[in-house]
Amino acid sequence: MGPTSEWDTAAAQAIVEVAGGQVVSAETGRSLRYNTRDSLLNPHFIVYGDASRDWLSYVPR
Repeated sequence: MGPTSEWDTAAAQAIVEVAGGQVVSAETGRSLRYNTRDSLLNPHFIVYGDASRDWLSYVPR
């Protein structure tokens, strides 16, 4: 796994969200947003389909 940029994930995020999943920052738990920062590199993120599970609890802090 290497660094990804916004253009690597934007289309995939749209598909995941239409299917009922989410793409969220591993640090904040918020959905990834685009064109809001100086850097185009993504933060570490989690993609999941089952929103009933607390996926962020699996991320080591």
